[in-house]
Amino acid sequence: MEEENETVNVNNIDGSIVMLTCIYNDLNNLHWKKEINSNGDSFDYDSQDIYRHVLEQILLRFEIVEKISPETDKEERKVLLKDLKIATEKNIKLYIKYSDFFEELPREKLRLDEFNKQKLPENNYTEQEVQARLDQIIELTDREKFFRTSFYNTVGFLINNYHEDMYHISVWIKNLIEANFKGYKPYDSNYLKIHKQSFFNMGVVHHIHKEYNGIIFEKITEIELYNTLNLKNTISYLKIKDKRMIFYLFYKMQNDLLNTEVSEQWLDGILNEINTTKKYYNSQYKAVVWEDRSEKQKEFADSLDTLFKTILVPLIS
Repeated sequence: MEEENETVNVNNIDGSIVMLTCIYNDLNNLHWKKEINSNGDSFDYDSQDIYRHVLEQILLRFEIVEKISPETDKEERKVLLKDLKIATEKNIKLYIKYSDFFEELPREKLRLDEFNKQKLPENNYTEQEVQARLDQIIELTDREKFFRTSFYNTVGFLINNYHEDMYHISVWIKNLIEANFKGYKPYDSNYLKIHKQSFFNMGVVHHIHKEYNGIIFEKITEIELYNTLNLKNTISYLKIKDKRMIFYLFYKMQNDLLNTEVSEQWLDGILNEINTTKKYYNSQYKAVVWEDRSEKQKEFADSLDTLFKTILVPLIS
């Protein structure tokens, strides 16, 4: 018996396109512009909660690609997709123009204040004491389990940079439309970078820790560095002393020690750990080999290149 073709309700696809366009128009005009015009005063618990909902429940779940017999050439569909493309382009331009502003929004302070309000009521703790108590709660929690806890759902999520996450989806949608859905690949919904594998073994971490602990980042233990570099941590151990130096370290680790299948996933994750956008990283990651670098940066770049040539590569061969 001949199998019947899967049926697709074209109206559902059109409805998703219209909904996404409305979502983007609201996001651009009612939320992001409001934050920009109020110098961040409207950035609060409710706004972060809205962004998380939009990201997880809408942007990461929508469907604008038909599985069978796509009708992307019909005139009505072209009009709808044009409107969506315009909306995503506006979102992209807003993010690029104000990326520094979005990056510097006080996410950590918002999380600490909300933790203090929800979990430590009627106590007069300093900010450092609140941070210490927060770390005590989440430090020993398995990363994958932590993102499923009620604590993360009520407080922990406030640390995420949803502006950047939504920007990346906007770029993907725009490119998808411009390519008329040719070469379509689903968007990676794992924005929290939950994974099972280890990217680097303890030998690699040992040598990086031995050479640069307390130099390009504040002193931490080897196991803390191992958990951080392998994206297994739930709190941010890495306190950067020199961003240009650590960017060059990340560049070497990504390109010399990782295969292409996981390298971008790791880079996105480690930049998120230090609250840095890909745009800023891309503009600075080779600064220590520029002609105008300082003598300190030159010595660091030379030592790192030597380390990777003589020690680290054989460890993973």
